[in-house]
Amino acid sequence: MKRTPDSIRQLVQELQNGDEFSRAQASFALGMLGEAAVAPLIDLLHHEDRDVRMRAAWALGVIGQPALPALLELAEGDNSAVRIEAIRILGVIGEGRSLNALFHALTDPDPRVAQRAAIALGRIGDTRAFHPLIIALHHPAADVRFAACNALAHMNVADAIPALQERAEEDIGRTSWGASVAEAAQRAIQEIEASNPHVSTDQFARVRDLLRRSDV
Repeated sequence: MKRTPDSIRQLVQELQNGDEFSRAQASFALGMLGEAAVAPLIDLLHHEDRDVRMRAAWALGVIGQPALPALLELAEGDNSAVRIEAIRILGVIGEGRSLNALFHALTDPDPRVAQRAAIALGRIGDTRAFHPLIIALHHPAADVRFAACNALAHMNVADAIPALQERAEEDIGRTSWGASVAEAAQRAIQEIEASNPHVSTDQFARVRDLLRRSDV
């Protein structure tokens, strides 16, 4: 497929109006076109049809770094739904330059955006996200705390265990789909301990108790 304006317009039309097979083919082709397809795909992230948005997002994830500037701008825009899509793609691309935008998104007033930012940071796995994710364990929304637990598990940083243990013992929250935050924290601890066999929960529990006493 040539990278001409006409060919790109044709693929964009197929992505919006074609059947399932045509849409899949069009999104794949747009992803292969690279930077030339970024602008029309960014426009499709505002489409009313969720399937169109998801396929456009997939194609942008395939394109990768050339899409970053536009995605970073959308991640700080006014439309929550578009911010969510942009942040999700940033997590797929996994570029370190997106970290600051994702840290900012963790504090977004829309908890859906903050949740998606935590998921993206866990996918990227950069240890610079450790402290922002520890703070996110105390977010008012259970969905965000749940995502932060999972993200810390993916990072496998043993220093997260005391904070996760506190969530496992004290958090009674449940996500919008009914999952327990405390159970997510406990699973995260188990995953981290499995990856760090030289540490133990008892060891970090003593550290946590010392920290609590220092706060009194």
